[in-house]
Amino acid sequence: MKVHQLKALVAVGDHGSIRAASRAAGLSPAAVTKAVRELEEDVRTLLITREAKGVTFTDAGRALLVHARLVVGQLARAEEEMEQLSGRGRAPLRIGVNSWLALTCLGDVVKLFQQRMPTVRLELMESVLTVSIPKLRDGTLDFCIGRAGPASTHEDMAHVPLFRTSSAVVGREGHPLAHSRSLAELRDAQWLLNWTPGDDPADPHEDVFARYLRECAPTVHVAHSTVIVTSLIRSTDMLTLMPWPLVEAIAGRERLCVLPLAERLNETTVSLISRRGDPMSAAARCFIECFNAVVYRALGSDDPARRRLFHSIDGLALNDQALSEMARAQGWDSRVLLDPGATMLPPDPGSAAAH
Repeated sequence: MKVHQLKALVAVGDHGSIRAASRAAGLSPAAVTKAVRELEEDVRTLLITREAKGVTFTDAGRALLVHARLVVGQLARAEEEMEQLSGRGRAPLRIGVNSWLALTCLGDVVKLFQQRMPTVRLELMESVLTVSIPKLRDGTLDFCIGRAGPASTHEDMAHVPLFRTSSAVVGREGHPLAHSRSLAELRDAQWLLNWTPGDDPADPHEDVFARYLRECAPTVHVAHSTVIVTSLIRSTDMLTLMPWPLVEAIAGRERLCVLPLAERLNETTVSLISRRGDPMSAAARCFIECFNAVVYRALGSDDPARRRLFHSIDGLALNDQALSEMARAQGWDSRVLLDPGATMLPPDPGSAAAH
């Protein structure tokens, strides 16, 4: 299998026909057809069937397309990193970020990152598990910082636990159930969550909320966006689960209230998630350094509101052993994560240290 053959297969998969793929790749239809046919000869099986309205991938074709996307994506990322390190790069660093981190410390992280790597563009998205994991798999995200998912279904992902935080049941101010003291009183409530209950990584026999869902079977709606969840909770009688740092950040201005439940809800783990075995670029390592430094600074802040926000994290769970293991697997120095003052990056090509 040759790279140009895999690129042709990916182009056909992306655009649905030989003609559209050839236009996108800047090649003739004959060249794309030849590359795909040569690939079929190499693997000794039919990959696509040609039809009047385009092409259809065979089972073998769909399987190979997944690998082809990874290979082509890795080559593109290698080229991007070389350009970044030479000072010519304009390729973006693509990151998924947990919503409460985006609302609290992301601005400081980005400012520090821009001081360190001013030529690197950022593409940021909200880190919602069902959206970010597929994007990590196909290479359209470099890494994400977000809620961890079930390890059994994400074995191709490397997870490094960063924080554990408990959650609260939240509704609008004046909600009819605002004074409820137990989940049992919420039997008839309607819920809006940003995750699908069946995908929850916690053991349902241990998780208080999962047990409530199973026993009371309330109506549960799903919205994969914190903005949508917040807007609907504020304007309806639906309830949601919200991590305490997000409650601290937005409850007052959004006119939300926390229900005074006696039950303590299980903790949620926020992790650094990347594709297992993939080397992180210098830009990705730099962003993680900046994130680490900002969080450590916030934990020691003199600002009462900021200190309260970060101490609503139920113990900073930066696990040294796990971080070191991930660093070794990714091929870079563990101090990138373990030491907020460490800098593992090569000097900027335009700086005096580079000459």
